[in-house]
Amino acid sequence: MNRWGEISFVLVLSLGAAACNAMVGHVNGPAAPLAPSITSQPVNQTVISGQTSTFNVVATGTAPLNYQWQKNGTNITGAASASYTTPATGTSDSGSTFDVVVSNAAGAATSNPATLTVNAAAVAPTISTQPVNQSVTAGQTATFTVVATGTAPLNYQWQKNGRNITGAASASYTTPATSTSDSGSTFDVVVNNAAGAATSNPATLTVNAAAVAPTISTQPVNQSVTAGQTATFSVAAAGTAPLNYQWNKNGTAINGATSASYTTPATTASDNGSLFTVVVSNASGSVTSNAATLTVNAASPTLQITTTQLPGATVSAAFNATLTATGGRTPYTWSLGGGSLPNGLLLSSSGSLSGTPTSAGSFPFTAQVTDATAHTASSNLSITVANSNGSTAS
Repeated sequence: MNRWGEISFVLVLSLGAAACNAMVGHVNGPAAPLAPSITSQPVNQTVISGQTSTFNVVATGTAPLNYQWQKNGTNITGAASASYTTPATGTSDSGSTFDVVVSNAAGAATSNPATLTVNAAAVAPTISTQPVNQSVTAGQTATFTVVATGTAPLNYQWQKNGRNITGAASASYTTPATSTSDSGSTFDVVVNNAAGAATSNPATLTVNAAAVAPTISTQPVNQSVTAGQTATFSVAAAGTAPLNYQWNKNGTAINGATSASYTTPATTASDNGSLFTVVVSNASGSVTSNAATLTVNAASPTLQITTTQLPGATVSAAFNATLTATGGRTPYTWSLGGGSLPNGLLLSSSGSLSGTPTSAGSFPFTAQVTDATAHTASSNLSITVANSNGSTAS
């Protein structure tokens, strides 16, 4: 080993390892710089129009590190740090890519691109179709519905009489089985999103008592008419309205016979013995009446008075005569239709003329008869009353 080597050895021994390393470094020169390496890439960002967005990168390498951010491959002026915040965004920025080039004296590294998504600004909810009033029968459910527009997601909260209903968080709400105590309750819904809220108009729930099936309180009764006449059958029924009626003749529905009473057309002998019933119904059921029988009698001959002349009477002597008639329907009812009877005589409803005349003279009068069907007939008659000597002078 040469002399310089000996000196070097002595120095190493004298100065120690640290000084030796320093000397070696001085001999070999400074360490080589390290090129940039990206350890944390920029990530995709989603914002609402009008907001800003920030992208970040983490890189290693020999300082100083230089940064240049790019949008869609074009350098962004002044974007020269490890993070970059955009200006206020617009929907036209949606889909843009952002990357960064990190460089130093030893080289450069380009990050992965990160994509910016810009959503339109949220629109507060508005209600386009309001909930409507509902009417149900006790025990049924009721459904209320709303239609709203605005930026999704839309959140719903239904309320009953101003109080939130647990779990009622969709665009429609169906009540539990109702009772009459629910009648008059109001239902509304609050619709909200990130931009605001809207409350619907209230809808009113009407709960009617459960329907009662019909019952017949007064049955139709048999009818008897003369051929050519009409007949009317009636029924009285109770139950929840509306009550519906359908009359039947011999088991066949009668077209248009849909009220609580039914009047036949003019009857004929062929209608005799026909049976009439009525079915009364509502939402809860139906009931059929007892059958009522129609009797159609043959038309009677024309009503007429057959008495044409009365016997004479004598003052102070008892008098009796009977008026007669034919046709129509018995029984007959007689009455005085005009004129006057002799004093002391009376006409009974059965057609008997009787009494004791008290004065002489000729007494014209009109006799009238009425049959069981209210038909009438009349005839002009006269009674002559004589004195006991045969004179008619009063």
